[in-house]
Amino acid sequence: MYSFLNDIILLNLSAKLFLSTYTLVEFFLFSYFIWLIIEGRFFKKVIATVSTLFIIFICYYFFTTKWNFFDSVPVACESILIFTFSLYYLFEQINKPRVLFIYNTSMFWVILGFLVYLAGSFFIYTFVDEIDSRDIGKFWFITFIFNTIKNLFFSIAFSLREAKDKNSSSLSSYDNFFKNPYNPL
Repeated sequence: MYSFLNDIILLNLSAKLFLSTYTLVEFFLFSYFIWLIIEGRFFKKVIATVSTLFIIFICYYFFTTKWNFFDSVPVACESILIFTFSLYYLFEQINKPRVLFIYNTSMFWVILGFLVYLAGSFFIYTFVDEIDSRDIGKFWFITFIFNTIKNLFFSIAFSLREAKDKNSSSLSSYDNFFKNPYNPL
């Protein structure tokens, strides 16, 4: 009996560790991408500071809080932060446009993918621990729909990049990210 309970505790701990790590990695990748494409140095520092605080928060939440099915609070915080970073990027593009039509850039479609995915799945992720476990399946498919839409927007971003490589020999520094992502803009 003891080993059975021990196995359940270890399974819950490993699932909790996986979900917390997934949330942390997703936040890091999304915020790092936005950090690369934002021009404002002050807001880059804000992103770095908030990211450090978020890592501390995730660790604290992991060790101090008991949750049933999903890490709702960290995912809600992640969504709000990435949503804010993405809106700042769009605000920056409105104030200092680099191109005539922003939807012709691959960065716009990536940011739009972030926004649609996070806004569409925000309430489901936030309240999943409050829903009865039998009813989760009734609503969870919505997250798959928004994840698919996000991936379609990412595909549009990559296809725009490919189309520009074929049709144009000179690339703007704005769209060079997909050509050489390790060289910051």
